[in-house]
Amino acid sequence: MPAITLTGVAKSYGGGEHAVRNLDLTVPDGAFMCLLGPSGCGKTTTLRMIAGLEQPTAGTIAVGDRVLDSVERGLYVPPEKRGMGLVFQNYALWPHLSVRDNVEFGLRMRKVPAVERRARAEAALKMVHVDAAMDRYPSQLSGGQQQRVALARMLAVNPSVLLLDEPLSNLDARLRLEMRAELKRIHEESGATIVFVTHDQLEALTMATDVAVMNEGELQQVAAPMDMYDRPANRFVAEFVGSPPMAIVDVGPSPAGLAGSLLRFAESRVPGSLEGAQCSPTAVGIRPEALRLGPPPGATWCEEAVVEAVLPAGSSWTVRLRVLDTELYAVSYTPVEAAPGDVVTCWTERMHLFGADGARLSAWDGAASPAKGAVA
Repeated sequence: MPAITLTGVAKSYGGGEHAVRNLDLTVPDGAFMCLLGPSGCGKTTTLRMIAGLEQPTAGTIAVGDRVLDSVERGLYVPPEKRGMGLVFQNYALWPHLSVRDNVEFGLRMRKVPAVERRARAEAALKMVHVDAAMDRYPSQLSGGQQQRVALARMLAVNPSVLLLDEPLSNLDARLRLEMRAELKRIHEESGATIVFVTHDQLEALTMATDVAVMNEGELQQVAAPMDMYDRPANRFVAEFVGSPPMAIVDVGPSPAGLAGSLLRFAESRVPGSLEGAQCSPTAVGIRPEALRLGPPPGATWCEEAVVEAVLPAGSSWTVRLRVLDTELYAVSYTPVEAAPGDVVTCWTERMHLFGADGARLSAWDGAASPAKGAVA
């Protein structure tokens, strides 16, 4: 299927408030695109506009050369003619129909012959590993199984695009993990284009081929998951993507304390790189995973820190530190021997600098140093 393209798309519900504003977004053919952002950022509205359940108040939505919505031309293609499947946050299964009949429902509406309908339903159920329960009713299934049946119902009609609106939010942690793996497998096997809405950044990072972060109706960044994690476009993306979130230290007119220490290190890596208004950082960010404890290896930023708390999480330890009167968090994947009140050395080879407009100016790490004013 050709790419889905949104150009200048906006959605307003009146009163001057925009749920989505001036959205330019391309979903490549065969991509697993996650729309990620906090509640109220416009991601579900965007999904519903792609599906045809909402009409934009401005802009164009197209699939390849086929225009589905155009406010300027007064063009609108109804949902049933878009060739897309939509899975809602709730399962929306018919309680009086068996699993098989639920999956066949869409095919029945399309008047698919009975033999073909049965074969396609059974194939879809087998793909999501619920074929053993096809004669049961929804009330006899677990939440995870019901979610798989809802997916199978969409897969059975062979949609060119599968739209998922936070389908895992009602599941417990174990089922969510299982369904993430299932969705990734289904995407690889079916080759369908998937647009997935979530507020859970872990879901986006683990499943998607592309992530689009939104905030207050505006697109903040589109990138591959690890590119977004390593090179966030601005402060919002840096703080939203990652758990625990990136620590952001604001820089005042006369940087002192932790901010001054970090900036002196950044300047020492590339002398003169912080000169000029366009390169003047107003904040410095450090990811907890990049903050290490112990003797620093070579030329890295380091300072003494007081341990305030050690929080074990099974496979990792989160440590709250007080560094030059500023609170920072470090994540260690080896046991932490320090106790609250101990003084330790913390160090990092990587930090992110942000300008007055919130955009990331650069990143310094031990492997390479960016050119003057460059965005790494």
